[in-house]
Amino acid sequence: MLSLRPIAVLIAIVFGSAAAIAFGLVATGVVFAFLQNEYPELTREVGPLLSSCAWFVGLGAVSGAALYSTVKNLRWRAIAQMGTALTLVAVGLAYWPRN
Repeated sequence: MLSLRPIAVLIAIVFGSAAAIAFGLVATGVVFAFLQNEYPELTREVGPLLSSCAWFVGLGAVSGAALYSTVKNLRWRAIAQMGTALTLVAVGLAYWPRN
């Protein structure tokens, strides 16, 4: 049986959340691609949608690498974990409400 340390559990939560959000955004992009001819107002939403896709696919990739390195106890796991933390902060700042 696989025993996960608390940091691995937290990274797994971040990875799963990022993957789910990224999947939803990509699926929304596919729907937009099909509906764009009928609803031209969707065109102005494509830029923010692609930006969000990039943020969450990136977070998923970084946290996935961190999860893998942590579970496998690889030497570079601390770097990957720090990358996850920094990427998570960057995503948070990107979406933080501004006045």
